[in-house]
Amino acid sequence: MTTIMDGKAVAAHLSEGIKDAVEESRKHGIRPKVAFVRVGELSDAISYERAAMKRFEKLSIDTEQFHFPDDISNRAFLTKFREINEDYAINGILLLQPLPDHIDMRRVVELMNPIKDIDGMTPFNLGQVLTGERNRLEPCTPAGVIEMLDFYDIDLEGKNVTVVGASAVVGKPLSLMLMNRNATVTICNVYTDDLIKRCKDADIIISAAGVINLIGPEHVREGAVVVDVGINFNDAGKMVGDVNFEAVKDKTSFITPVPGGIGAITTTVLVYHLMLATDYQKEPVLFLER
Repeated sequence: MTTIMDGKAVAAHLSEGIKDAVEESRKHGIRPKVAFVRVGELSDAISYERAAMKRFEKLSIDTEQFHFPDDISNRAFLTKFREINEDYAINGILLLQPLPDHIDMRRVVELMNPIKDIDGMTPFNLGQVLTGERNRLEPCTPAGVIEMLDFYDIDLEGKNVTVVGASAVVGKPLSLMLMNRNATVTICNVYTDDLIKRCKDADIIISAAGVINLIGPEHVREGAVVVDVGINFNDAGKMVGDVNFEAVKDKTSFITPVPGGIGAITTTVLVYHLMLATDYQKEPVLFLER
């Protein structure tokens, strides 16, 4: 019988731990605070910011928004970003993407203090993922996938996992995180010739390619676990994932829906990372040494 994995249930579980951490911080006079940094008025970035703001505020976290016009010069933005980064009252930074083409994203990421990088995008934090360090801030979507699998007691050790999609923000770091759990990982993309075979051999399929109906029943063996990280919109404007959910679900043991799956966890993971970042900032030298 198929279990449909509920992202809201996972988020609620994480939220209970966050509430306790916020309460404990305030007993010691600490008020965790996150900065939202956005350039321009792209609808996707605005929508994500609103959803994240709502989640932070619901969990009683202080927030501050920094909005800049899309024609701000690269130099002016880097100067402003440096000021935000160096503000001791700010414990975490969420940089809304994409940035305009004229902004030097590489330089922005280099400037960001890794101890405030709640979305795990700096080279330092990605390096911590690579080496499997205990104290690290991971990219939030891959972290959400791991939280989902853990919540449903899906053991990764020794399992064959096929990850479809190799982006720097999801597929690549997720593959490393899975390997850190002793999974055997195959990484594919939309150009992989034998995608069906590579998926069919997997105990767990995780798709993050951004292609509607990329994964169909021919890709899935009986009893497999299927995690859909894709966020796409069909011709009717409906949000759908990479997986043909209705055609695939009866073959699976566990499957995530879209919406209501991984996307329902990511903003809560950001709050959890802020609490980790706030804790790490009490002993930043230890964080950098580990």
